[in-house]
Amino acid sequence: MFVENKTMLTIKTDSLLDWLLTHSNDLVFAMNKEGLILMANPVFTMVTGYDPKEQKLFIRDICDEQDTEQVRAVLNTAPFNQTSAVITSEIKHKNGYKLLYKWSITYDSENGIFFLIGDEISFCNSWFDAFMSTTSDPVYIFNREGKIILANEAFEKSYGWALKELKGKILPIIPFHLKDEFRFLKEKLVSGEKIRNYKTIHQRKDGSLIHAKISATPVYETNGQFVAAIGVTRNITGRIEAALLLDRTAEELKENEKKFMELSENINDILCIFDFSIHQAVYISASYEKILGHSKESFYKNYRIFLKCIHPDDKKKFIQFALKQSLDSEIEYRVYHKDGSVKWLRSRKAPIVDEKNPHRLLTVTQDISSLKEKELLLNKKDKLGAVGQLAAGIAHEVRNPLTAIKGFTQLWGQETHHKYSEIILSELERIESIMQEFLMLAKPHQETKFAIQNINKIVQETAEFMKPEALLHNVELKTELRKHLPAVKLEEKQIKQVLLNLIKNAIDAMPEGGNLLVRTRCANDEFVCLEVIDEGVGISQDRIPRLGEPFYSNKEKGTGLGLMVSFKIIEHHQGKIFFESEEKKGTKVEIRLPAYK
Repeated sequence: MFVENKTMLTIKTDSLLDWLLTHSNDLVFAMNKEGLILMANPVFTMVTGYDPKEQKLFIRDICDEQDTEQVRAVLNTAPFNQTSAVITSEIKHKNGYKLLYKWSITYDSENGIFFLIGDEISFCNSWFDAFMSTTSDPVYIFNREGKIILANEAFEKSYGWALKELKGKILPIIPFHLKDEFRFLKEKLVSGEKIRNYKTIHQRKDGSLIHAKISATPVYETNGQFVAAIGVTRNITGRIEAALLLDRTAEELKENEKKFMELSENINDILCIFDFSIHQAVYISASYEKILGHSKESFYKNYRIFLKCIHPDDKKKFIQFALKQSLDSEIEYRVYHKDGSVKWLRSRKAPIVDEKNPHRLLTVTQDISSLKEKELLLNKKDKLGAVGQLAAGIAHEVRNPLTAIKGFTQLWGQETHHKYSEIILSELERIESIMQEFLMLAKPHQETKFAIQNINKIVQETAEFMKPEALLHNVELKTELRKHLPAVKLEEKQIKQVLLNLIKNAIDAMPEGGNLLVRTRCANDEFVCLEVIDEGVGISQDRIPRLGEPFYSNKEKGTGLGLMVSFKIIEHHQGKIFFESEEKKGTKVEIRLPAYK
């Protein structure tokens, strides 16, 4: 960096030098060794937009860091050279655009200053000038940032902008709704591809729209770095049936586009436009990131990344749907969120037709995960409601006579010591336990008293209670309790009932014995997890979704009421039950209860 000189030097020039500076067509300025520009001619002010007379100006203000270092190196050696030094560097206007100049630097030892005379390096030579002036098609050259470097007379006539209005500005012929398309085409040019006969829409200075066919090729420096692109356009409006678009003014179109963007960027559905001609998605709404967790940028770079998110069982039908092999205009399928969770989506498609052939596809995708969950819950709740109503009636009708029968059977057994009395009493107790489960279904939350509890204590007590029964069935019951678990607000008796049901089911699933593990752990500091893992016969995957339904059981004499009651209890505790199972290998049941904060 140059050290700013606090004092502006005054340079004495004779009348001849003044006249040369004023009337020279070259860019001329003088500066001291600190890089402070002391004076400059009118060409300097026109090219850079700065006037050293009005503001303190340094060489670093008109050159980038690399070129500034190059100039500074010349300044350090110029006093020792007898000839002028020549360098090439870019000079930037205060509005941001840059021009390439060839500089001749001379040192004035008498005044201790440097004179810099610059000559602009143009792309054009004689044959290029001839081509640009004679071709009837609009031709333009833009740099890596998309800013105009040069345009021919045909461009000015076709679009209405003069070169002096365009130079250094972003290509203005791209309509607002096609900015993403231009960005995509520019990236292809930067990567070395050529554009051939690409159909699009351009905008004139007066706001009218035309259909155009464009071809473009990249331009490289000797080191292989992309510096610019040359584009040739041709007006093909007369060949396009959609000529009504030309009657719209640019202001109306921009307003409609603005409304469309506001709508598409704020709706919950994913809006996507895919172009078959370039095999690329040209638009994806912001909801894509909200629903799937992946960035829009990654989708624009490679739209096939979405296929990796689709559930394997649904991938084939989605591809058929997307590639027009399916007549259905709507599809429901599963996808994986970035965090690994599964979501249900519903997509609708509408082809956009050009010259009787679909060239773009519009899809609207809705997240229906909550709807799918509600459908399952409603089905279960409908069954639970019916069973609850049935349970209320049965419980009242059966409990009274059952109490009398049980009492008299006990008296009869005490008096006669009949060998069948024990069998009758055990079966009556089974009926009584079923009635108790019916009552739980009828009034699941009756007299519920929640308290802050240590889940490890409940698991330990329940496991100790069930160990004798486990030993009778040759099952080794173990516990693995995580220390320092968060407390849970629960109803102790109900959670013990759920745990007893799960342990009994696990023991029944191992008729030949085995290992049974009950363990606790913490999940994300938000949930306390309780797991029951057995080595039993397992459950088939098609049966797992039906677990918890009334009267559905894997056991021969099971009623399905135990799991159904367990589901209702855990639901009442704001928790969830998950099943993982593999046939002939065992089952893992996981209960998640919210940690108390």
